Amino acid sequence: MKCQSTKGVITTPHPLSTKVGLRILAEGGTAIDAMIAASATLAAVFPHMTGIGGDAVWVLYDKKVSSIMGIGQAGQRAPLRPITERGPDAVATTAGAIASWQAAIDISTHQWGSDLSLQRLLKDAISYAEQGTQVSASQAFWIKQRQALLTNLPDLNPIVRRADGQPLQVGDTFKQQQLARTLKLLSKNGLMDFYQGEVAEALHAGFTALNGNLSLDDLRKTRARNAEMVKVRYRAGDYYNFPAPSQGIYTAKALTTLNQWDLGEHGMGSAQSYHLMVEAIKQSFTERNIALCDPDFSPLNSLEIASTASLLDATRASPWGEQGQPADTVWLAATDSDGRTACLMQSLFHDFGSGCMIGDTGVLWHNRAAGFNSNSQHPNAWGISKRPAHTLNPSCYIADNGHRFFFGSQGGDGQPQTQLVLATQLIDFNQDVETALNAPRFLLGRSFFDSTDNLKLEQSLPEAIRTALTELGHITEVIPSLSPYTGQAGIITITPNGMATAMHDPRGEGTALAF
Repeated sequence: MKCQSTKGVITTPHPLSTKVGLRILAEGGTAIDAMIAASATLAAVFPHMTGIGGDAVWVLYDKKVSSIMGIGQAGQRAPLRPITERGPDAVATTAGAIASWQAAIDISTHQWGSDLSLQRLLKDAISYAEQGTQVSASQAFWIKQRQALLTNLPDLNPIVRRADGQPLQVGDTFKQQQLARTLKLLSKNGLMDFYQGEVAEALHAGFTALNGNLSLDDLRKTRARNAEMVKVRYRAGDYYNFPAPSQGIYTAKALTTLNQWDLGEHGMGSAQSYHLMVEAIKQSFTERNIALCDPDFSPLNSLEIASTASLLDATRASPWGEQGQPADTVWLAATDSDGRTACLMQSLFHDFGSGCMIGDTGVLWHNRAAGFNSNSQHPNAWGISKRPAHTLNPSCYIADNGHRFFFGSQGGDGQPQTQLVLATQLIDFNQDVETALNAPRFLLGRSFFDSTDNLKLEQSLPEAIRTALTELGHITEVIPSLSPYTGQAGIITITPNGMATAMHDPRGEGTALAF
């Protein structure tokens, strides 16, 4: 359900994290404070999708748009073996989420006037990790989906199996007591202890036990960046997303391409509007797969890419055979009583990340290193201190009339695709958040599951529209309406008079609450 308020709203993918964040807002915390508390809680209650051993990016709004990129980098020594999607050889980039939290807290304290302590922000997460919480439907779903994989990743047993070895089911209780101890240390010593203190030493011991590629010095070199967001003109407003190495520049490019066409002329939900969205995504993804990389290592002009439209054939589908980027993440956001907004995307990359808990820390490490290209000549090939091409790319749109929109979604390649649907619903067709989130989605290519490179269409898209897309040359496949495979999105909108509306995706268990 959606909620509205001029005093503050929050939306997250789990009811408990939403409640925790709302309590922070009620205690006078900022939108940033609410995000820290909610994200820490998600690490305790939603561990298959996110955690403190991953990366994070932030969109902040306080009279202007700003951002934080917390993306970890490759280590100082070359991998001893090829980087894999799971297991010890996937633990090959540092984790930038906690560094981004520290950067955000600095803004919250010194610019937004927060006086809430780190101890208060982490209190609820520590309690849920220590005392236990119930398995969500999402966690149970992905445990079932990954049964064969999880058999070979025993580190995950505390969050995927009962004491008798059977898979956890919805409603079972699970605990993460090692994670609780690590959160307590961070609460006592400060967040940067993760990189240069007691927690860092424990992580280093865990890396050593894995015979891995990361060192204590690699942790110490991890930094969050205050990156300038890419801004492009779309309709009657400015659209913002993240620069390289984020794929956000290609989401922006897809909208720049769509800006050449009057979607309203074709009508909401028309075959032509879906065709143009799909074709814009195809062009963006094709270019992304060739060029996206860390701009510190290869020349890449994010703004030029984002603001250059692709040529589309409005009458025929172009061929498609690009490799997909499966990934999982969480999007959450809050607006506080002063109208400031914080949006956070945090990720382990794939569901369950690398599958490795590091030492005795209870920290599940991400597998973002799998985002490097295995071709040593590719711009996105592994390199010392290099950041891999990244999927995280939450959106922000500031209309000329003062209306503000913040939205994002889980889902690797699905993120830009879902964001195009949301953007066109909200901006082109002036729909409310509930209609936008319920609108039929498409998913091009392989993403979450081993299927086909077809264009997957939710069944709620009328059959006549699906048939018309087939006639345009798209090879289509029908998936259930409100399919979780098309992402777990969320939206906050704020009108010029300060009324905030929030809602999370009906495809999941996420909630929105108002203060």
